[in-house]
Amino acid sequence: MNDQSVMVNSEIGSLQKVLLRRPGRELDRLTVLNKDELLFDDLLWLEGAQREHDLFASTLKEYGVEVLYLRDLLVEVINDLKVRSSLIDEVLLKAPLDDFLRKTLREDLLEMESGEVGDILLSGITKGEFLEKELQKPVLSFVLDVLKNEDFLINPLPNLYFQRDPYFCIGNNIVISSMSFPARKRESNIGKHVFSNHPDFSNGARIIDHLNQSAESLLTIEGGDVLILSEKVLAIGISQRTNPAAIYELGKLLAEEGEPRKILAINIPKTRSAMHLDTVLTMVRQDTFAIFKEICDRIKIWEIDFNGNGDIQTMKEHDDLAKALEKALEIDYISFVEAGAGDPIMAMRDQWNDGSNLFAVAPGLVISYERNKITNSALSSAGIRVLEIKGSELGRGRGGPRCMTMPLFRSEPE
Repeated sequence: MNDQSVMVNSEIGSLQKVLLRRPGRELDRLTVLNKDELLFDDLLWLEGAQREHDLFASTLKEYGVEVLYLRDLLVEVINDLKVRSSLIDEVLLKAPLDDFLRKTLREDLLEMESGEVGDILLSGITKGEFLEKELQKPVLSFVLDVLKNEDFLINPLPNLYFQRDPYFCIGNNIVISSMSFPARKRESNIGKHVFSNHPDFSNGARIIDHLNQSAESLLTIEGGDVLILSEKVLAIGISQRTNPAAIYELGKLLAEEGEPRKILAINIPKTRSAMHLDTVLTMVRQDTFAIFKEICDRIKIWEIDFNGNGDIQTMKEHDDLAKALEKALEIDYISFVEAGAGDPIMAMRDQWNDGSNLFAVAPGLVISYERNKITNSALSSAGIRVLEIKGSELGRGRGGPRCMTMPLFRSEPE
């Protein structure tokens, strides 16, 4: 590995370092009453999800990947009280509290051990838990008086084990996402403080937070929509959670930083089952993609080139995904491996279980949920080696192996 702390110019280059969030207590905070607001269809079993996630991490480590964990990094940076104070202020400012609660919570969080603060920032704190810490103090809060003991003062972040979305790497840039739903916005704030202050990212990593700075901004972009096809080509989904204005701004920012990229903006259905581009399309080898075939007849692609000033230089429309990819990647022939091996019913089943959301450890070596047997068999027949992992609990959060990973360093594919 070279001396850069972050470098990702490919979806398929040999993975050297990755960031994960091991599922924590936040999953136990999901109930039938709050799961929809927190973007879940079901209630997950924490211990089962942790076991599956540990096996996933072990698989990565077996192939020489260095695995970093978000909680560890967060706890280390908030040992610095200046960093902790800044992050706490951002979190409490966006929480529905009154002045008494903000002041008291702030004082408590500044005094606690870093590990306890980190767990509260990730897993939330209820009124009842807060009152347990304030037994000897007078409580003069209208908001607190109205809330029930099980109501949250700081909400949990159960989506955090999907590390792909709130931040993502392009080259040596770490882009802080502007999340679409309020339930996930704090994830980006946490990431910004970690990447800006942890020594692991002090060597050459550049933080791009422009898309997330304004509370009033309507720009939204999430990492699940961003595929890094090569050093010069990105595919970005126009999706339920990423809008075209944010895609334009990202292309402009990269170009102004001296790294102009060709962007294939791919318009996909705005549905729950296709919430991000990587739920319907992932790269598994230089010339091969896994795909949910149903999208092919309904997508439109814009090929956009930016100049060094951040202006659009050329823009062309396509309606043939294979041809657009071949042209952008300068490859004679792109092949697709279809979810469900082309069977419409099995394709829908495997799509719901993230059969197309594959994570490449190296060119032609991918991780997939074991339950997607037909899609995995089709991949094997296409010469792709599949490492199967258990995902009965993890997959119930509607995300696959790619969703759970934030690559920090990949070697250049040969």
